Amino acid sequence: MVAQRRQLRPGQRQRSRWIVVSAAALLLWGFRWLWPMQWLPGWVVFLVVLWALLELAALLIAPQRWR
Repeated sequence: MVAQRRQLRPGQRQRSRWIVVSAAALLLWGFRWLWPMQWLPGWVVFLVVLWALLELAALLIAPQRWR
């Protein structure tokens, strides 16, 4: 018997991408005091936070629906 592949709900991939990017932005911001993270310029941190905000805006304004 072959296992059925589970179908993703509409917008689930978009939500999970936003969660991953937001977690990365929070971790990057929170661990700025550690010495390896101090090597990152501020614009890199800003770009990751901006990416998370753009993913959130895309999720709120135009969520993916069933095709």
